[in-house]
Amino acid sequence: MGRTQRKRRHKNLLNFYSCNNEKDLILLNSWLKKNGVRYNKKLVLAVFSDTGRGVLTKKKIMAGEELMNLPLNLTINVTSLLMDVVFCSIFLENKIPCLLKYNYKVSFQSLMAFYLVYLKSQGNECKWYIYLESLPKVYTVPYFLPIEIKKHIDDEILDVITKQTNIIEHSFHIFDEILKNTLCNTVQNFKSYYSISHYEWAYFTVNTRCVYMDLTKVIDLQNINNSILSLINDNTKISLCPYLDMINHSPSARNETKLMINKEVGVMPVTKIDESIFSDVRFSIYTKNNFDPYTQVFICYGDSHNLKLITEYGFYLPSNDIDFVLFQFDKINIFLNAVSIKLSNDQLAFINNHGLNKDLYIDLRGLSFNFYGLLMVIKYYYDKNVDISRLIYSAAICSNDRVLIEFIKPMVNDRLVNIQAALSKLSNFSKCFTLENCTNLMCQYVKILEKFIKC
Repeated sequence: MGRTQRKRRHKNLLNFYSCNNEKDLILLNSWLKKNGVRYNKKLVLAVFSDTGRGVLTKKKIMAGEELMNLPLNLTINVTSLLMDVVFCSIFLENKIPCLLKYNYKVSFQSLMAFYLVYLKSQGNECKWYIYLESLPKVYTVPYFLPIEIKKHIDDEILDVITKQTNIIEHSFHIFDEILKNTLCNTVQNFKSYYSISHYEWAYFTVNTRCVYMDLTKVIDLQNINNSILSLINDNTKISLCPYLDMINHSPSARNETKLMINKEVGVMPVTKIDESIFSDVRFSIYTKNNFDPYTQVFICYGDSHNLKLITEYGFYLPSNDIDFVLFQFDKINIFLNAVSIKLSNDQLAFINNHGLNKDLYIDLRGLSFNFYGLLMVIKYYYDKNVDISRLIYSAAICSNDRVLIEFIKPMVNDRLVNIQAALSKLSNFSKCFTLENCTNLMCQYVKILEKFIKC
């Protein structure tokens, strides 16, 4: 081995340490193999200095190689809930007609979270016990920040937290009422275990670790009125996949998932699904990247800006070019009133009909198309020499109207000053990973707004 290669390998080794020998992971690996999971023999679990726990390759991986595949019955998905007779009986054997009362009232993610709490309440008697014990005990999303810190984080982060809080509290109370009124007498442990803190943990376990999985080629989800799926108001295309959920995200990673189905398995109605059948259905993921020996293996969760990454997954990506600073239409209207501009009913109708009251943001390239179009309506709607519709849709190639940019700069500067003031207050709090993610994003907002003001 040459000196350069030794140095490079030594440098890589400094960035991680293997955790395959940790007790919980030894148990997890043994459990995975016992239950039919197949993963690339080059891969091992490791803890990295920048991302925490992840997956390392000991040898070079080439584009097109399979990273892992696992039987469908070793993933927690919609069929897991439907085939769990006791869990379903909580809803079906109930003092209240909960399928009717709460029809379309909760998301599938919320139902999955409720199911996870149910599984956790079973302790080591649960089939999934070893997997559940390997999951993080806490999550680094801003939802869990103390109230005194939340007061100072940016409004856009706070808006996401507020929406998450509303969803969690709403669904928690629905499930609480269902659980209190169930006639099923085998869920006493679950009743005593169910709490808001356990439900929050379960909700963000699903939120941060689920992968997309479309099972419409396997099960027919059309006639669900008499099943627990009548509660949900969205689709069921998410799943928890042991081991796969330990592979971290990179925006430059490219991968492909496949559902490998035995020819004898057809599309089954909800009422006839059976666990044994799904051992013949496997979920596989392939990489489209090359990975050098002793480097971390990544997959892509989708192109995402940092607001989504920190609030939904709990991490921040430096130099994320798709970050932007959002401006709410209501706040823009407040600014207009402050400078003695009142939008007419005709202007408001035009704005609403053309969708110019949403997607109003500034990124590193400048104003978004909608933001630019909105400013055009404000400035030129009553100019008889201007065809406003034609002018707006030429904005994609001509978006350097200095009058519009100078007009909006005072509002942009106010936003910048507010963020800087908030950052100053946040600097007085003890540092933690979650707070650092928030301040990193707010610093990115400062960078974007300063660039716009200086342009």
